[in-house]
Amino acid sequence: MKAPLPVCTIILSFVISLPIMLAAQSDAVDKEIAGVISGQIYDAETKQPLSAVNVFVDSLLVGTATANNGKFVLSYLQPGAYRLVASRIGYETYEEAVIVLPGKLVARQIALRPTEVTGEEVTVTAARREQTAQMAPASVVILNARDLRVRSVTTFDQALEMVPGVAVFRTSGVSVQSLSIRGSSDVAGGGVGNRVLLMIDGRPALTPDTGGALWSLVPTNFIDHIEVVKGAFSSLYGSNAMGGVINVITRRPSYRAMTSVDLGYGFYDRAHAGLRYTNKLPLQNQLELSHSGNRGRVSYLLNLSRKESDGHSENTAYEFYNVFGKMLYDFRQNRNLELSLGTVIADNDYPHTWLNNLQPFRVAPEYRDDRQQKRVHSADLLYWAVPSARAKYSSRFYFYRNASRSYFNQPFDLQTNVDADKWGNLTQFDYYLNSRHYLIAGLDVQIDHVTSSPDTVMYGDRRVNNAAVYLQDEINLAPPLTATVGWRYDWNHLVAGKTLQQSSPKLGLVYRPYEALAMRLLVGQAFRAPSIAERFFQYELGGGTHFKPNPDLKAERIGFSLETGTRWRLGDFVDVDLAYFRHHYRDMIYWVEISAEEGVVYTLFQVRNLKRALIQGLDAGVNFHWQRRLHASLNYTYLDAKDRSSDRDNDRLAYRNRHSLFFSTDANAGRFTLSVHGQYRSKLDEVFLYPRDIPQGYFVVNTKATMRLNDLYQLSLAVNNIFDTQYEELERYRMPGRNWILGARVQF
Repeated sequence: MKAPLPVCTIILSFVISLPIMLAAQSDAVDKEIAGVISGQIYDAETKQPLSAVNVFVDSLLVGTATANNGKFVLSYLQPGAYRLVASRIGYETYEEAVIVLPGKLVARQIALRPTEVTGEEVTVTAARREQTAQMAPASVVILNARDLRVRSVTTFDQALEMVPGVAVFRTSGVSVQSLSIRGSSDVAGGGVGNRVLLMIDGRPALTPDTGGALWSLVPTNFIDHIEVVKGAFSSLYGSNAMGGVINVITRRPSYRAMTSVDLGYGFYDRAHAGLRYTNKLPLQNQLELSHSGNRGRVSYLLNLSRKESDGHSENTAYEFYNVFGKMLYDFRQNRNLELSLGTVIADNDYPHTWLNNLQPFRVAPEYRDDRQQKRVHSADLLYWAVPSARAKYSSRFYFYRNASRSYFNQPFDLQTNVDADKWGNLTQFDYYLNSRHYLIAGLDVQIDHVTSSPDTVMYGDRRVNNAAVYLQDEINLAPPLTATVGWRYDWNHLVAGKTLQQSSPKLGLVYRPYEALAMRLLVGQAFRAPSIAERFFQYELGGGTHFKPNPDLKAERIGFSLETGTRWRLGDFVDVDLAYFRHHYRDMIYWVEISAEEGVVYTLFQVRNLKRALIQGLDAGVNFHWQRRLHASLNYTYLDAKDRSSDRDNDRLAYRNRHSLFFSTDANAGRFTLSVHGQYRSKLDEVFLYPRDIPQGYFVVNTKATMRLNDLYQLSLAVNNIFDTQYEELERYRMPGRNWILGARVQF
């Protein structure tokens, strides 16, 4: 079978050939008797307009591609009967018989349905361009907006915890200390040691001080879909992409005015009388509003949300507000400007370890009034253009600010302040050389500036400058075999400190002997520069742990990264995905206790470069899908994470579950939808701070039932942790037991 041409090739070939075809048509057809077909194409489920849809008349050499607002025009058509075709990867092809009459307009509003075939979903993250997941050279998981609605998801981290290979470690229901893909990230608090890159529409969304992400603060109601790409991707995305990339693609404005309102109200089950921290019933609620529409060349989207919880235990209450807006302006069919603005206001209790294992829902009295405030602001301006039939250009300027305040009453009676700013530009040029080569070149520039106080606890005033260039060539070697060759050079400079440089190559191969089978191989290298927090952090107030700064930290590297896997569709209902991964770390950044070395009686840590570490394992998944009535999946991850240093204290790296099992079932019958999903994680083999309270293995199941009353209204009931499992993800932090949320949705 001949390999499909890249989608950009098809789109651009239509663009360059259209003037010639129209000229030929205008010579042959009298304008007074010519007909026109025009319209707009949108997603059947989300009602968002679809760009880059190929629209053509199958019996004529006449075609075009939809603009950013989903609109298209086919002019100068000779009267007669035709078959109109609209196609886009990731969607079912639309075909319709149309009659073109002399001097008349045929207008159509076309809804394309997303494909039901797993592996044919569209991803833009794995290769920095649009392709199907089946053709990606790495493991890719895609969660769409419908997945989030039918499952019990309140905060963004809850959406990610059900992705195979992803592990979330929290100190409360929403306070995420670490998110890891295949054991890549460490657990050191506040996102320190993070090796997973979070992006919002392709823009980095990591805090400049710790290099972590505010996972629970990403609003869920503005998400179109989430792309989780596993493996070392420094060759495209640089530092922090050692373990993988999570790219949140936000919704586009709908083709018509549309408003939705989502409400949720619920409570946590009371603990046993002797364990309760309060006699009141702990409550939780949420409100989300969304409105989108268009005015001429301008289309817009506005999302507002508020989430509040009393908390399942002491010092776990929170209140979040989020505002997000997006505006698109179409200069013309091949020019577009997009502006996104966002603000998050978060107030929450400061999470502390439990009072003791007999009182896991209480904290020490002196910690009960400790709290945190976060103010996050972002701005993103994107311009893209298709200046010729072979070229595409985009440039994105962005700003990200995280202002954090922590208040500690007793015994510290102090306040910590962190103001972290990130400025950046990402410019990329795509060039379709010929049927064998698709080239990408890019420039990535970032400036991180952090001011913090007090100096005896935090990191002071620091600035890091980053610059990188990257190149990639996607080569069609033969009809069933595609190779991707990439390289990136990164320059990282700590002002008044060290300068780090790194080259990250990769080679990817995808062999697709027939449509249902794709075998992949990805090898390369990766790196991560140490964060400001890892270099200069001195004292962790939540647990009272001391740290010795280490400004001479080197960049850690993956000297050799390997993934090989197979995605195989078995008939119309089942597909299987298998992968083996292996990463050899050099100079791995890791936390080392140095109390004895420094001759102190208190616990003292320092961040250092280990000599060697090895993380390897297996991913195996089976998916079953029957039309839109039933979707089921079962996934298993085996992880072997070892410290290979000669002077090591332990063989195992801390906070890596050796065995993880995930399952999900979504059943739809008429107006009713039932979703059941769960996870099992084995006991941790190694932890940092409290080895006597090491978390045990656990099994947690969540469920949600939804009833659609009509096209406007729907009701839902979610039960999280339905079996009321008592467990910890991190030592001495009890996670929520069974809790209930009654929801309602209105869309008009």
